[in-house]
Amino acid sequence: QQEDRGLFSVAATAGRGAHSASSPLLRARRVGRDSLQHKMNMRQSLLAALILAPINNAFAAPAPVTVPEDTLLLLATRAPETIIVTATRTPQPPAKVGSSVTIIQNAQIVRSQSSPVVDLLRDVPSVSFTRNGGVGSQTSVRIRGAESDQTVLLIDGIKLNDPSGPGGGFDFGGLLVGDIERIEVLRGPQSTLYGSQALGGVINLITRSGDVPFAASLDVEAGGLSTKRARGGVRGKIGELSYSGALSRFETGGISAAASGTERDSFTNTGAQVRLNYVVSPAFGVEARALWSDSDTGIDGFPPPLFSFTDTPERSKTENLILYVGGTLSLLEGRSRTRIGVSKTITDRLNTNPSSSVVTTFDANGTNQGYELQSVLDLTPNVQIVAGGEIEEARIRTASPSSFNPNPTPFRAQTQLGALYIQGQISPTPWLTASLGARQTTNDRFGDALNVRATVAASFNDGTTIVRGAIGDGFKAPTLFQTFSDFGNVTLLPEEAASTEIGLEQSFFARRIVTSITAFKRNTINQIDFIPCFANPVAICVNRPFGTYNNIAKTKADGIEVSFEAKPIERLSLSAGYSTLDARNDVAGSSNFNRRLARRAKVTSFVSVGYLFDFGLDISASVSQIGDSFDNASDSARLKGYELITLRASQKIGEAWTLYGRVENASDASYQTVAGYGSPPRQTFVGLRASF
Repeated sequence: QQEDRGLFSVAATAGRGAHSASSPLLRARRVGRDSLQHKMNMRQSLLAALILAPINNAFAAPAPVTVPEDTLLLLATRAPETIIVTATRTPQPPAKVGSSVTIIQNAQIVRSQSSPVVDLLRDVPSVSFTRNGGVGSQTSVRIRGAESDQTVLLIDGIKLNDPSGPGGGFDFGGLLVGDIERIEVLRGPQSTLYGSQALGGVINLITRSGDVPFAASLDVEAGGLSTKRARGGVRGKIGELSYSGALSRFETGGISAAASGTERDSFTNTGAQVRLNYVVSPAFGVEARALWSDSDTGIDGFPPPLFSFTDTPERSKTENLILYVGGTLSLLEGRSRTRIGVSKTITDRLNTNPSSSVVTTFDANGTNQGYELQSVLDLTPNVQIVAGGEIEEARIRTASPSSFNPNPTPFRAQTQLGALYIQGQISPTPWLTASLGARQTTNDRFGDALNVRATVAASFNDGTTIVRGAIGDGFKAPTLFQTFSDFGNVTLLPEEAASTEIGLEQSFFARRIVTSITAFKRNTINQIDFIPCFANPVAICVNRPFGTYNNIAKTKADGIEVSFEAKPIERLSLSAGYSTLDARNDVAGSSNFNRRLARRAKVTSFVSVGYLFDFGLDISASVSQIGDSFDNASDSARLKGYELITLRASQKIGEAWTLYGRVENASDASYQTVAGYGSPPRQTFVGLRASF
């Protein structure tokens, strides 16, 4: 997962794209040449298929179409009644939140027509991603230039990561929109509330709940690269039981992951999810959730005799299961709210190479078991306390069979982390809100970590002007692989980051125009980096011929985030964004000191415009621009910037049905987010959506 930390050799033992075709010695030599230039962990994904059924009769004599006013508002600007949950772990209006948060509403998700979640994140300020090939392949998401494994991903508050990966981060390649209702992106270090990994920020995906008597939905889609997608879901209430569930399938012929290749690396993904809530009494309720996905991706590798990156018949299979059971208790007329829950995430990965004498090249399982207790107490209408405790148990098992060792002894390890946190929020006046929080974390391997965060939000001019500020720090615990594997180092310390930010939001004309600007700065120390040991005489390389890990990296990043949203007339919406990022190596005396970090564009921007006609036709277009970056730590391999244009249209047909279509990469731009890996060409998609 740590594709930017010189882990090229580690791919032989862990991570996606572990290939038995090349020997560990050859991999180590490649690390010596340039550990950041190519990545072997790749996977592809999307979701797959059902065919469009004959439904022409459904379109006969369409009923008149009306467009809800709340849809018109959400498609344009953030509504005043918007509630933010992730920033404080409790619902808060934007005027009381001092952190930088972007909300992607359901109406925006529907209008985008996107399947991969990363397509929705592309235009969030200071969020970027790199992808090792086509849609669904190994995908790393960065917030404000932090490493990809320094981003916390939540689904309905459940943390997702992959303990069996080198960096423990989450691969966004197979993450599809499915039944997501909204997305909250919280930027900056957030370890006070979210613990390890939250150095760059937090992405929280919130799924649909059963808050209606009954509703059903269906999506079917087909398009370029032999892509097909289908999703169906239901939700509703039966007495005190509310429920939601969905099934999805996605498949695509894909592109060649290797830019020089011609073999298409296909991908299939099947997913299911269910969510149940039962109100036992007015004060007590229970909840259960389950999410499952299974994917199969073609990947490319480094076959003999040249050991250069090209087409191979290798495949990567991944199965994810997320389980949660919890209860909520409300006391003191609703002023005290307590939640207790148990969660479990299981990731199984299997890489195969039919052309190898040993077909299975990588077999891994990662499990996280979590226990949480959180209480929220409203001491007064203006003073709130959030406090809780968490226990996280991680286990991994990995094995990398090869022609040198077809039956290796699996590597196994486990660790436990416990934490207590508290945050106070006070609004001494109607226009001012401040918060202060702290977390104490104890790990059975590295010891203790203390994190603090403070925010302030000041609202002026009847809420049209909001000033925000935040200062805080975060940490990331060393992973089991970094600590105990053949490449491990048991003396590793946690990575640490400290950040400050200040922002201004200004709205005009009853929020028909909303603008904001935020400046931030972050410094990271003790960053764990991989040390290639081939022909390296340093002491830490003794008895480590292929490399090891150490706390050697130090980085800094600063930037500016600008956003603009407008609804000049009722049915016209405009949005734009502009971000700068200066992320650099800060290890004084190193050969790469003050060089820009790999794969961080210095400038990114986007513009989007949409119009919703009163007869139900919705048209929109967006242009995303990503500036130049470098593919390696020495800034010697340049990645050219690129521009992506997306055109969309949808037409309501009656009250239930909507016909839609889009053109992705409309200009057919040729680009790479990782050197040597291809990217999708222009594609056209047509689909049908129904809501009952």
